[in-house]
Amino acid sequence: MAEEELWPNRGAEIIGSTLSICILSTGMLIWRIVYGIQSKRKLLVCDYLLIVAACLNVASSGIRIKATVHGQGRHIMDPSISKPFDVLQYSYYLYIGQVINLLAVATLKLSICTYLLALPFGLVYKLIVYISIAMIAVFNFTLPMLGLFCAKPFEANWNKSIKGKCFYKGGTALTYMQGISNIITDVVYIIAPIIYLSTVQLSSRTQWGLRGVFCLGLIATICSIFKTIELRNLQKTKDPTWDGVDLTIWSATELSVGILVASLPPLRKHFERLLRHVLPSTFQTSKQRTPGSRSGIPMYNVSRISKRNAKIMGRSDIGIDDGDSERSILPGTGGPPPNTDGGIMKTVVHEVTTESRATSERIDTEVPQSFERRR
Repeated sequence: MAEEELWPNRGAEIIGSTLSICILSTGMLIWRIVYGIQSKRKLLVCDYLLIVAACLNVASSGIRIKATVHGQGRHIMDPSISKPFDVLQYSYYLYIGQVINLLAVATLKLSICTYLLALPFGLVYKLIVYISIAMIAVFNFTLPMLGLFCAKPFEANWNKSIKGKCFYKGGTALTYMQGISNIITDVVYIIAPIIYLSTVQLSSRTQWGLRGVFCLGLIATICSIFKTIELRNLQKTKDPTWDGVDLTIWSATELSVGILVASLPPLRKHFERLLRHVLPSTFQTSKQRTPGSRSGIPMYNVSRISKRNAKIMGRSDIGIDDGDSERSILPGTGGPPPNTDGGIMKTVVHEVTTESRATSERIDTEVPQSFERRR
């Protein structure tokens, strides 16, 4: 009994880390779908593909729990693993999990591609998206699936005790190509929404906040890098139940993070409201403020303004003087004076009358006369 307690077990680490991110990504997707229904937005192809990917992710989490029960996270020589039953069950559930994970990742990336193709990008960028779809189809789906279904008899695909014949062997080259394809496509799918944000009229604060959200996709890229390294190392292991733990965690995290980030774009308005309260108020649409402007919108209470602020507020940028002169608005008025910058000018005529002054002078002259008469 004492000897059994000395054997490490990373099963709780596998279930805890992968299940938590799976729940988070699924909740984000549900939020996206509910928001779409409430706003009466018709579900698109990318929405349905993302739902399929999330369902496959949940199924993969259930299979992962079964594999953990039968030995994943423990050393192969651990006495608590019964041989050969647990080993065969572990191999079977691991095999099913790999198939589901491949299907889920391919469906997820296809969902992202269909979303990007719906954005108003140019022909060059759309061509890049189509190339990424071809890379996914070849390196992330077709070739890996051939490696998983190539053995005859079929049970030999997961039961290594059965000698089978395989017509296709991917090897290390396929592992590297799959990893490189994942990294390239992840980078493309991160850059695309950021480029699109630059074409949307949003405040600087919201733009930077959403850019940070989309950059969360870099986590999936990091997972792809480490997953590629672990795949290579696992080919030489003699303790797969223990040495495959990190690969399992990286693979599950890559899929869940991808679903989470892919669910964010339709929730832009919600995040915009949230970022208004979270991010500092220094990120404003206009960097210059005038006294008395609480909302960050420049107030034009002074007679002279800069050309830059005039452009922001939609004012005339003919000159730097703000006004409403007929001289610069109406045709045939001669245009602006030669010594000005051509701006809108306002002419104010001040009329000074001397009536009051004449009256006071008249009073001043009349008072002494009346005084003299009384005297």
